[in-house]
Amino acid sequence: MEFSEFALKIMLLFLPGIVSFLIVDKLTNHKEFKLYQILIYSLLYGFLCYYFYYLLITAWKILFKSEIYFSFFNTLIDKEDVLDFKEIAYVTILSILVGFISTFFINYEILNKFARKLKITKKFNDVDVWSYLMNSKNTEWVVIRDRKNDLMYECWVELFSYSTEKDELFLRDVKVFK
Repeated sequence: MEFSEFALKIMLLFLPGIVSFLIVDKLTNHKEFKLYQILIYSLLYGFLCYYFYYLLITAWKILFKSEIYFSFFNTLIDKEDVLDFKEIAYVTILSILVGFISTFFINYEILNKFARKLKITKKFNDVDVWSYLMNSKNTEWVVIRDRKNDLMYECWVELFSYSTEKDELFLRDVKVFK
């Protein structure tokens, strides 16, 4: 399989989006992404990173009366325009910050909390109900019943798994009752 020059250009231009996506992917809990979702999110993060970079250089131009050239759209549209590797490097560095901010918004459910306050949705951001309950501020002490062995465990939840295949708990201060 051979890459065309245009395909290589697109991959380099959207390197910041890929970096942001990888940070979000590693630092959040979610279901496994399909290939088309990875491509779409990387593309969206790429545009977002370049937009923030554009805002930053526009502010820089206004504050310091200097001329900085923004080449992203020209490079994207014009086949003859060469890549500005310096701009790609700056935007890639900025993409790390965008990835961390996006991770913060996802992990602290900023969008979901805002939408629930406006009564737009009742959805929660966690992968499943198990994660939702375990992430709840009210879940510290739990009671687990083993009906088969006629046992009850009262315990402190230290850690829990995010796996949807096998739910696991690491318990502390366990009291066992018959």
